Amino acid sequence: MTADEAIAYVEAAPTQAHATDLALALGVIRGEPAALRTFEEQCAPDLMSAIRAIDREPAFVDEVAQVTRVKLLVGEGARIATYRGAGPLRAWVAIAARRLAINAKRDAKPSAGDDPLADLVDREPDPELRHLKQLYRGEFRAALAAALAGLPDRSRAVLRLRFVDALELSQIGRLYRVHESTASRWISSALEDIAAATRAQLVARLAMTPDTAESVARMVQSGLDLSVARLLQ
Repeated sequence: MTADEAIAYVEAAPTQAHATDLALALGVIRGEPAALRTFEEQCAPDLMSAIRAIDREPAFVDEVAQVTRVKLLVGEGARIATYRGAGPLRAWVAIAARRLAINAKRDAKPSAGDDPLADLVDREPDPELRHLKQLYRGEFRAALAAALAGLPDRSRAVLRLRFVDALELSQIGRLYRVHESTASRWISSALEDIAAATRAQLVARLAMTPDTAESVARMVQSGLDLSVARLLQ
């Protein structure tokens, strides 16, 4: 069911038992701020509880909750357009979240020994930077991961939305109920913070001359968004 079909369905069925929930779904489909706030107030607790029933680890809960919101609320294919009012919207959302959590656990792959940046090193077009990335690959990965871990939760979340889920800035803004220019500033600021923290850690860990430190700064900046995307996957 498309968004237009969902709107027609809701407007044609006002007497159903869950007409209030259908009206809320309609408001969400239309992107109405009040509807989005009500959805969050009424459905988020059940959404989070459903995920915690599968895995209570905070990072897992946050990631699956974010994926659930994206799949249910964002874009032309937003799944909330398929809600038909057969039961409470809260329960429908919780079921969707539980399914996504189960899928996430099933699809999780062990990362021990894997290097998500290895192919990015090989694809680096600049010979000097490729040499530095090969030379300091382990240190670079560790410093970058530490920089990511040190970001505030919202910064990591918007980076994942942008570089892993490939959402447009307008879609991220809709999720957070801000203008897309604000979402753009959040992402730019997060990348700047990651680059600065990664450079600082590499310089502190390794004995470097000023010239080498400058080259390392270029290395960190080169393909930073792709490196972040790989580590966030």
